[in-house]
Amino acid sequence: MSAVTFKVRIDNTGATIDCARDSTILTAAVLAGVKFPYACATGNCATCICELRAGSVELLPHGDGALSARQKAAGLTLACRAQPRSDLEVHWLGEPLAG
Repeated sequence: MSAVTFKVRIDNTGATIDCARDSTILTAAVLAGVKFPYACATGNCATCICELRAGSVELLPHGDGALSARQKAAGLTLACRAQPRSDLEVHWLGEPLAG
């Protein structure tokens, strides 16, 4: 049986990547060569915070300081902790990685 994957469009780059249901947006982006902004990759720094413009995600545990309930309600998510539950469209709010 093959793993369930979803399409993730990253508005900042125009890239559309595949992301497995059990992977995070950040992991899939990095593996696809997208220079997505991140630092800790554990849900504590908010460097990878992004606007979820379409679709739904399930968030893995993260620090409240990185993403508050108010931010979640406003449609923000952490790419390092967000696993897709549908095809997605995201727009990162941080600075892209150099290089």
